[in-house]
Amino acid sequence: MHLFFLRHGEAEERRPGLRDADRHLTPEGIAEMQMVAAGLAALDVKVDRVLSSPLPRALETAQLAAEALGISAGSVVTDARLEAGAFRLGSLQSLLETEPRSARLLLVGHEPDFSMVVGQLVGGAAIEFKKAGVARVEIDRLEPGHGVLRWLLTPQILTLLAKR
Repeated sequence: MHLFFLRHGEAEERRPGLRDADRHLTPEGIAEMQMVAAGLAALDVKVDRVLSSPLPRALETAQLAAEALGISAGSVVTDARLEAGAFRLGSLQSLLETEPRSARLLLVGHEPDFSMVVGQLVGGAAIEFKKAGVARVEIDRLEPGHGVLRWLLTPQILTLLAKR
C-alpha cells in the first residue's frame, strides 16, 4: 500500500471568537498549496482516493491537491478519524482495513498526529511535517515498524519541482 501524508497548508491564526475547528487556509496558504499540489503532479503522484480531516483547512488542502492530481474535488472523502488530535495508528488501521493492498491513498490532516503516526509506521523515527509537507510511506503490513519512508518533502522542495 502506498500512503501519502499531506499536512494542511498555512491556516488562519487562532484568535478569540474563531474556533480551531473553523480555521481556513489563508490566501498565502492557498497559493502555497497550489504550488505544492503542482509539485506532486510534477512527481507524477497517482492516488486512488483522497481522505481528509473534515476541518476546513485540511479539506481545502485536500481539494487543491485532488484537483492538481486530476481527481474530482467532489470525490474527496472526509473522515473524523483524521481530525486534529484524533488521528492515531489505530485510526489509520481502521481507515484502511477495507482498502486493497495495492491502494494508493492521499491522507490530509494535522500535526503532531501525522509525525507521530508516520514515525510509528517506519520504526519510531522522529518525523516533522512542515505545513504543506508531504511524506510517502509504503507498507506491506499496517503495524509499527513495517513501513518504509520513501520521501518526506517540504513545501519549498515541492514548489521548486512545480517550477521546473
